[in-house]
Amino acid sequence: MKHFYAIILAGGSGTRLWPLSTPSFPKQFLPLPTGNSMIQETLLRVAPLAPADQTWVVTGKHMAPLVEEHLPTVPSNQILKEPMGRGSAAAIAWAAAAIAHKDPEAILGIFSADHVIANVPTFRQTLQLACELAEQDRLVTIGIKPTSPETGFGYIRFADAVSEGHGHQACRAEKFVEKPNRETAESYLRDGHYVWNAGIFIWKASAFLAEMQEHLPDSAQKIDTIVNAPTDQQSQLLEELWPTLENITVDYAVLEKTSNLVVIPANLGWGDVGNWEQYGALFPADAQGVHAVGNHTGFGSQNVVIFNNTGRRIYTIGLEDVIVVEMDDLTIICHKSLVQRVKELAEHHRNQTGPLQS
Repeated sequence: MKHFYAIILAGGSGTRLWPLSTPSFPKQFLPLPTGNSMIQETLLRVAPLAPADQTWVVTGKHMAPLVEEHLPTVPSNQILKEPMGRGSAAAIAWAAAAIAHKDPEAILGIFSADHVIANVPTFRQTLQLACELAEQDRLVTIGIKPTSPETGFGYIRFADAVSEGHGHQACRAEKFVEKPNRETAESYLRDGHYVWNAGIFIWKASAFLAEMQEHLPDSAQKIDTIVNAPTDQQSQLLEELWPTLENITVDYAVLEKTSNLVVIPANLGWGDVGNWEQYGALFPADAQGVHAVGNHTGFGSQNVVIFNNTGRRIYTIGLEDVIVVEMDDLTIICHKSLVQRVKELAEHHRNQTGPLQS
């Protein structure tokens, strides 16, 4: 589509898949079974709608060389380098303003670099409907129809349908809700009007920037100053003004306040690969449910994830529901029920040894 641009958000703290993922090498650069990294798969998914010269990436300046390595077809001047993370509202607004400066009619699709989507044809169909709604100045998000009472995701409640096409309906977004407890999540599934908030957004650059001016005017004005400054002054202004922007997500800053948001519920085979169990599940399993990457031999082990990043061989006997991660300098063994504590472990390690290294 002539005026469709993809914005890939490539931040990340690198703690949930530690020690393979680190702050200097977060999970979007990790390999998938296809051989591509997550960020490469993100680019491939949107390539038929937004070629590389209409793709922009927002990342931390320390990660820009990795982005350039993984996405060599994206022009280097379209890789926006944040001096520090200031939340998704600022990241999206910066890219939106830069694109609108070149193409005032631009429609933007915003995608996280570290998500996995199995049903790519369905995903592209939802984007077609979303773009048609964006042409009408709607703000659009694609919500994931929940398959289980997940407590690690935010949810969006939707109301009546406002449009349909390409095999999907678009509904008025009624409210955002935070990560629920188990009982509440189960009630959301029974209700049938809740979707997971996947952070996939489609809207006109002009429509979003107008919302930013209304709801986050100080940040909007500073970003406008950076983008519209002479080229030789932009770097200095970025260093001066960026740290003063409000650190806030686009959900809190705009989407929870606007009355113009619609959601397209969809079955995309979506996941944000938020822990070692989810990452391991992307790789093939044997008949006992053992997902092994690297050298491993097991006797009687079941429902185990083994990730061996070394030349050594791991042997397991009778393990169940366990994650084993073997690196050159450390080993993690974790029960699946406690896999969320890997982030806590990474922070503990950093406090004991200093900044995590890749």
